[in-house]
Amino acid sequence: MPGIATVIRGLIDMRSIRVIVLILAAAGLAWPARAQPTSGSPPVSLFTVAPADPASVDSTSPVQQAAATEVDKAAAQKRGEFVLAPMPLVNPTIENGLSLVVGYLYRVDASDEKTAPSATMLAGFKTSNGSWMASAVQSLHLSRDRFRVLGLAAHTDINYAFFGIGQAAGSAGVSVELNQAGNVGLVEGLVRVLPNTYVGARYQILDMTVASKGLQVPDGPTFPGADADLRTASLGPRFDFDTRDNPFYAAHGTQVRGIVNIYGSAVGGTRRYEGYEASLNRYHAIGARNVFAWHAGMCAVDGPAPFYDLCLLGKNQDLRGYITGQYRDRTLLAAQAEWRTELWWRFGATVFVGGGQVQESFRDFTWNDILPGYGVGARFTLAKQNHVNLRVDYGWGKDSRALYIGVIEAF
Repeated sequence: MPGIATVIRGLIDMRSIRVIVLILAAAGLAWPARAQPTSGSPPVSLFTVAPADPASVDSTSPVQQAAATEVDKAAAQKRGEFVLAPMPLVNPTIENGLSLVVGYLYRVDASDEKTAPSATMLAGFKTSNGSWMASAVQSLHLSRDRFRVLGLAAHTDINYAFFGIGQAAGSAGVSVELNQAGNVGLVEGLVRVLPNTYVGARYQILDMTVASKGLQVPDGPTFPGADADLRTASLGPRFDFDTRDNPFYAAHGTQVRGIVNIYGSAVGGTRRYEGYEASLNRYHAIGARNVFAWHAGMCAVDGPAPFYDLCLLGKNQDLRGYITGQYRDRTLLAAQAEWRTELWWRFGATVFVGGGQVQESFRDFTWNDILPGYGVGARFTLAKQNHVNLRVDYGWGKDSRALYIGVIEAF
């Protein structure tokens, strides 16, 4: 398990909240209230419901990128809409459970039918291994989407397996059980400086307590006791560039995302270190029914970061076929390519292949240590207007395999 940080950061990028709510509204699966006036089985992961990376603060929500054609036209004529979205949760790390999103989608400017809606939400989940989370989220799109503001407050209590640090530790496959609990707060502001281009800053603070749940495993990983009770805080710049034609199922375009997290006492933390993340997604239409898509991502951490803030292979599904957090270290490189095709009616299929690696530094990367990942998937279109897919992917890795069930594409 990537740890509580991974779950929190999945919330921070809003993928598991705002995307699902908009999808449910567009697909007619949510329960709307009265609108305001117009004035040995393989592990299973439901990544778009249980955040794939509670600790990863790295991406702009696809909902934030949505344009008029990506928003339900019926909803666009209303000032606001309530949404209730109970969803099942299946995850190889935190087991099975239920997640719930209760929210209100609305436009600050009722005359603006192109900007994606702002959102006020409460969300949480509870699973069979005792893990749970509760959060409140506020997202605002202002001045016809020139400004974007995001705020989040959450409490999480997660039980998961810790495999140690380094690629060799992950390959050994021996883990200890940890409990990680604490509070998180976040505030972010972005401004559009060029077409499709946003820059801004993000502040976040996490107050975490980590404890071992069992006896030390012989030859197993050693829990980093210095990270047992820690408050971390960061302030850093963000960059987003997105020319995709559709945030839910892109046929062409480019998406580039980057973030720098500078942690330290000057912004309220107790430890000084830095984190860097960047990703590139490209999409190419091949004929009328096929898309070739590829993704590349990197991560680097400098300084005495706690183990849950290191680079984690598999977060945001940069490489499918592995449990997120089994492989973690100070640097990460990963890439994957995918062929997507529409078969018949609402059905489609995909094949994907990729590779990734974590190491102490980029100088340590070698071709021999690349972890492969490949697999196949099936698709069913839930909302034809926006091409929102339910996806089922089966991935194989090195001595690993996983089944993924979720909404919208992996990247």
